[in-house]
Parts: sequence; structure tokens; C-alpha cells
Amino acid sequence: MTLPLYPIASDGHAALEALRSGETHRAAREREAEGLAGGPVVFVTQSLGPLFDSEAEAKKVYASVLDDSKVCVLTCRIAVPPPRKHAPMQPVFADGVRWPKADKAPHAIWQLSVSYWKRLPPPRQAHGDAAPGQQARTLRRSRKAYELTPEQILALTETPLQPARPQKALDFGLFDFIPPDNPGIVIADE
Repeated sequence: MTLPLYPIASDGHAALEALRSGETHRAAREREAEGLAGGPVVFVTQSLGPLFDSEAEAKKVYASVLDDSKVCVLTCRIAVPPPRKHAPMQPVFADGVRWPKADKAPHAIWQLSVSYWKRLPPPRQAHGDAAPGQQARTLRRSRKAYELTPEQILALTETPLQPARPQKALDFGLFDFIPPDNPGIVIADE
């Protein structure tokens, strides 16, 4: 069994155009797609194009991209969903049928769904240099915060939060207590 080769594109319309033109930049796995795209990618399935009343109409329009690879598929959904609150139905229990037949079939619409590898934008680079060893929460309380430039403030928003001190281990749980006469033991109280 061969894996489908999905196009690498920035959006669904570009992926559809790549499929129609026969572009060769396709990948089956994320690692391959990242190598071809030159950066991080994410797998996306997007519905696009006009809505069709029948499957035959949709197949006629998209015959060039529909194949057995399942990169492009036609999806069907109900055009107008039923109202959330409606009268409860009563079972009929007649002729081996439990529920009554619907008055009319719901109106279905068909649309093309394209699966592709989407190029992610490169991570944003901070323009300024944050104060070394400083974090926003400590600078907020100090007088040095008024001396920062806008670039340094932007750089502070990009720096990861570091703990001020290591977290202490929990000695006992919520329903545990230490007796006053013997502090070496912990008693569970539930």
C-alpha cells in the first residue's frame, strides 16, 4: 500500500492549483514535507470551492483532481441543520421499524475537501535585547521598568518565563495532617 502524496502549499487554493498543474513538491510524511518546505509544516484539510446540489455536478467540475489517492475528496453535509429544539418523536414499533420515516430527506450539499501540508510562518524574532536575567514580573516591580526601550519590552514578551526559585516538594496532601506530639509521621484524614 502506497501512502498518498500531499502537496505543500500556503493555503487550500494554492494546494488545489498545485494539484491541477501537476507540481512535484509532494510528501507523504511530515519530516519529508518539512525538508521540501524548508521549515515547519502542519497537516490541514480544508473545504473550498462552490457548493453543489448533487455529487454528479461536483464530480464533473473536479474530475481532474479526484482520484484514488484521497488528497481531494467530495464531502457531503446537510445544507440547513435541523433546529436544536423540536418536538420529541414517538417510536412506532410497527413492521420491525422502531422510528417513523422522515417526512422528506434533508437537502444535502457537496463541496471539495483538499488535504495538504501547510507551510507555517517562521517564528518571529525579537528586535531588542531583554535585560539579561530579568523577567517581566520582576521588572514590573522595580524602578528599572521605566528605563526600558520599546524594543526591550517587546523582547521581554518573547522570553520564556523562568521560575524565581525551585518549587518546593509537597510535604503532605490536602487531607493529611502532622500530629503535634510526633512530627515525624503524616496521618491521612479523609
